[in-house]
Amino acid sequence: MKKRLYLITLLASMAVLNLSSCLKDPRYYTFANVQALVELPLAAANGLGNLTPEALPITATPQTIQLVVNIASPAPLNKSVTVKLAIQQSAVDAYNTANGTSYTILPAADYTVSSLTVTIPAGKREAIVPIQVNTSLVDPSGQFILPFTITDGGGVQISNYNTILLNVEAKNQYDGTYSISGYVHRDADLTLGGPIAAGLTDVLATAGATSVTFTQIWATGSTAGGINPVYLTVDPATNLVTASSLVNGTLGNLPGYNSHYDPTTQTFYVGILWNGADPNHRSAIDTMTYQGPR
Repeated sequence: MKKRLYLITLLASMAVLNLSSCLKDPRYYTFANVQALVELPLAAANGLGNLTPEALPITATPQTIQLVVNIASPAPLNKSVTVKLAIQQSAVDAYNTANGTSYTILPAADYTVSSLTVTIPAGKREAIVPIQVNTSLVDPSGQFILPFTITDGGGVQISNYNTILLNVEAKNQYDGTYSISGYVHRDADLTLGGPIAAGLTDVLATAGATSVTFTQIWATGSTAGGINPVYLTVDPATNLVTASSLVNGTLGNLPGYNSHYDPTTQTFYVGILWNGADPNHRSAIDTMTYQGPR
């Protein structure tokens, strides 16, 4: 019996030694001693210096963006941590310099942040900074960034992912990428006129609460100069569509054509006329069906 117990004890000791050897193997790493970091997780998800898109519907009531502040650590901390953030112009300047763009900070009247200080409770990893955006005030044609940077980690080391660039856009329900088909007429030009080539898409971008801009094209897909951008405005009560152009005052609906929007299929049916009252001069009938966000 003693010999059997001795053998079992010996085998158990060998197993412990083997396990200890494995733990010391340089191919394995323990995270028990990793230092806690405070970060903005969306900045980590999108990559340093990249924009985080926030496309919000245009409504009379404010829309909420939830900015998450996170503590990255092997286990939740046993103490609360108060984190401070700031909105800094330098973050927007750095992005513009790196990318050759001209974004500006979202105007102060367009959003509300109750506090730039947030506390992550003991035993928790996250806290939320709510941002209220008044989309009815946001200029749809503007290029805006709302930048947030962690300036004080409350005693916890600040991660490299400490700045997020929220690309705030106000978009109506018609905004997106659309397939386009139809027929374009240009006098006797058989090259530019005719059925629109298959497989083409067009972008409809928000221009107001119920209006979008789009680029009229010829049959070949080339841009129809002297007319773009075309503005399409939907009457929410009837879904009838009115077309206009800032660069061509004679642009309007094609006579006899029922320009309208079908909300069931998310399709625009538009007939437009430009450069004269004769439909045989320059005109187009476009059918545009929603494919996805732009």
